[in-house]
Amino acid sequence: MDTKKCYVYAPLEQESRPSKRQRTSKSDPHAGLSERLKIYSKTWAEQEKKVQSTLEEADRATQGKIVDFVAANAPSEDVPRISIPTGLIVAGPSIASHGPYFERLGRGIRDVTNSSYVVLTSGESPNLKTFLKTLINKITSRVEDDDDEEDEIGRSVNSSVRGPKLLNFDLGHVQEWTSRNPVQSIVVAIQDSEAFNTAVLIEMVDLFYSWLDRLPFVLLFGIATSAESFEDRLLGKSLRYLDGQQFDVTQSDDIIEKLFRATIAHPDTEPHIGPNLCRRILERQKDHVQNTQDFVHGLKYAYMSHFYANHATIFLKYDAKFKDFSPDAFEAIRNLPSFRRYIEEKLEAGDTQSVRQLLSSDKFLFEVIEKLIVTVQNALSSLSIAAIVLTRIRESLGITPKVRLSNVWSRAASGELLDSPLLRETMLSIKKTPSDRLARLIDSLISLATEDFGLDAEQLQRELKTLVQDNAGSGPLRSQDDIRNESVRTTVVAQKVLLSKHKAALSEQDKAYSEIVARFYQRLESYFSSALVDPKTLLLYEILVYNLKSPHTEVFQPRPRLAIERALATPHDYLGCECCGNTPDRENTLAGTQPATAIVYQLYLESGAVINATDLWFAFHAIVSKDDEEDQSQTMYVMQMSTISNDTDHTRALFQRALAELKFLGLIKPSRKKADHVAKMMWKGL
Repeated sequence: MDTKKCYVYAPLEQESRPSKRQRTSKSDPHAGLSERLKIYSKTWAEQEKKVQSTLEEADRATQGKIVDFVAANAPSEDVPRISIPTGLIVAGPSIASHGPYFERLGRGIRDVTNSSYVVLTSGESPNLKTFLKTLINKITSRVEDDDDEEDEIGRSVNSSVRGPKLLNFDLGHVQEWTSRNPVQSIVVAIQDSEAFNTAVLIEMVDLFYSWLDRLPFVLLFGIATSAESFEDRLLGKSLRYLDGQQFDVTQSDDIIEKLFRATIAHPDTEPHIGPNLCRRILERQKDHVQNTQDFVHGLKYAYMSHFYANHATIFLKYDAKFKDFSPDAFEAIRNLPSFRRYIEEKLEAGDTQSVRQLLSSDKFLFEVIEKLIVTVQNALSSLSIAAIVLTRIRESLGITPKVRLSNVWSRAASGELLDSPLLRETMLSIKKTPSDRLARLIDSLISLATEDFGLDAEQLQRELKTLVQDNAGSGPLRSQDDIRNESVRTTVVAQKVLLSKHKAALSEQDKAYSEIVARFYQRLESYFSSALVDPKTLLLYEILVYNLKSPHTEVFQPRPRLAIERALATPHDYLGCECCGNTPDRENTLAGTQPATAIVYQLYLESGAVINATDLWFAFHAIVSKDDEEDQSQTMYVMQMSTISNDTDHTRALFQRALAELKFLGLIKPSRKKADHVAKMMWKGL
């Protein structure tokens, strides 16, 4: 019989369901915020030092040459100047990075030489007269001593006593200023020379050349394209006045890679940026910004978001003790996904005692957290070192295509690098590399040799050096996996040609070299297997890794048009009021309680390409005043008779302000065809 037994459970009357435990303590969402702010300030201060040192190191070579150029062209009484010393600074296509670069260059010139340094842009110099006014103002505003105010008063008196008053664009002001403030050179840096009017540049060069016997000018031109294109813009006579020298600045992409190495991929970085956010920052940097300062700002915002939004980051506090943390901090740890997964694994393994202690004892959990944070940090540091090792191997062996460290690190941090084609290709190249390249590779890895590196590079270097010195041949040693040690044999069987590969006979030295290569390969393979771990598998990795890209994208890649259209079409979404909210029976209806600009915009959406302003006013007035007690027909009659009441004056003012705001947003413009019409410039969603 296909039947099953059924049991009926009848609870006893004395048994009752236990009452639900109520929360007696109130949790503070901002608990420990001040402590996290202190941790963030200290952490970012260390990162900022790395950023500044990296930028200075990247600019040091070129800026040192420019400073030496300025110092070497100081005027001399024995050798009169016959041309203007000119530096052509090819700063690359990243226009946004030119400003910070010239600012750092100015600090270097002022520190080393006694020169006056000013930077001018095309926006400040639409014509020669405005250019000279701005130049004179910037040069003479340099503070040399505490008697600046007295000097200015004395200059104004002397100017009127000694002779006629100079015009405000006369370089005689600069000559008078240099007589009181002796300087070696007056360095004029044109930041965006290609945006300047060509006529202004030519007139400027001619004027500076005419004053060269009285004013020691040095010109620096910032160039985004090439020096040849800049020279083509000037006349031959103007070029003869210039004594030029070209300086190539480190490009923005290379500086970004150096910043990435010093901040994100550095082994001592704490906390780390996750792979998703890292890719987002690099893609934005490549496609939109190309500015080192914006890269730093994006990194700083990621650090701010991590410490502000994650309560568990308070455990990154230095020299922390158990009494420094509130119960809410431990509850935040217990709600982390990695901690929950760890508890489930403990339960499956039957370790219920540890689970009970982790869930009930904050003291026990604190001791575990102290050890785990060190473990996770060491694992992330090993991951960064492994990415650097792989990148350096490919650079030393010259493997193509070239892969940047940022790409390697992002793939390693996402757990995609182990057993990837990129790693297999690199390891296969090591097997086939000759002795000269292997020696360079080991030399480059010695600086990375640490306790957790797992590779005795110095010992391998000594063995390889001894083996190479004993090599009697002129060529480098080759391993047994090198294709040059293979030969192809052809065999004809039954009118078919068969090809087979055979290993050539190896010398004793090649065999010894093959053993070194095999040992090196095995150590690297073992190292990569242990170092390239998926950070998501680490317990409490959320404390040390920030990988949320949504707030970062909204701030650095916002969509303002979508937000403006939504605010004007549905103002209730932002205002949160009940008076103008959409209800099921009043869906997409206009209400007089909505903002005036929102009402006009919704009428604007229903109009054509050209809108009659009078019709728009009548429709707006009808919506705003439809709830009034005054009759609509009487209102229209009053408007036509120009006997407008105070309420109508207020409504008209709201309407005019709404039109002005729509014009400011670029949605409408006055129509040239009809004076009482406005032209529609944008359609929603297009």
